[in-house]
Amino acid sequence: MLQDLRLTIVVEDSASLGDTPVWAQHGLSIFLETKLGSESMKLLMDTGASSEVMLHNADVLNLDLCNLDLICLSHGHYDHTGGLMGILQRLNRKICILAHPDIFAPKLKARPILKFIGPPFTRAEAEAAGAIMLEARGPVAIAPGVMTTGEVPRNESFEKVEGFWTVEDGQYCHDKIPDDQALAANIKGKGLVVITGCAHAGIINTIRYAQKITGVEELYAVIGGFHLRGADEKRIEATAKALQQLDPAIVRPGHCTGQKAVCRLQEALGERCRPLTVGDSIQL
Repeated sequence: MLQDLRLTIVVEDSASLGDTPVWAQHGLSIFLETKLGSESMKLLMDTGASSEVMLHNADVLNLDLCNLDLICLSHGHYDHTGGLMGILQRLNRKICILAHPDIFAPKLKARPILKFIGPPFTRAEAEAAGAIMLEARGPVAIAPGVMTTGEVPRNESFEKVEGFWTVEDGQYCHDKIPDDQALAANIKGKGLVVITGCAHAGIINTIRYAQKITGVEELYAVIGGFHLRGADEKRIEATAKALQQLDPAIVRPGHCTGQKAVCRLQEALGERCRPLTVGDSIQL
């Protein structure tokens, strides 16, 4: 169980018009810091779409990437993995990369034409640059009170993966994105924090699975991409109602959530819900 947790949004689709010269880009990266007794942990959740934006924003925000302990990749899409090689080159040392075994499986989109949307590097290239690939389908304990979810069961009928393709056993087929995972943290006296990349498994599925594997029912915060961009009103409404029932104190949707869904969540949750922007610092 953690005493506290601080998040800094390094890469996001939008940036505020303040004095900090950060760059917005489609993608997501979140820098996490916490104290563990006399030690501290620095963890990076996803790496945005490009090394240029990732490293520029990290420098502007005075984030010490050279002392990273661990990198966690939520899934194998380019907008969450594209900055990894730049980070590895800057570190110039070995570092563990937590990911699902299918992260390098073919990732394709066919709107309007067939396009590769997977990591812009191979496993061999990442390992040659210093990545120690730790691939697991199930949850992984990172530190006391912090874990990955691993694969998230798809139980909610209104949360479906659509529009993605892959190749399995020589056959072109729908990609259910089994590599989609999130981070779950238990904050002392507050409850469960769920941090998502895109929540392709469904944001409600992800939250409920995080509750199950951590044994923490009280939901304190949900932060990240909710993948509701392009969702119909029925799904957005069902998500809003489910979040009202889960009753988190903090909801910070961003990246792939979509403006329509963000507006509905703000209506449902009031001041508890604020969209993410690059440079946001969230103390939990």
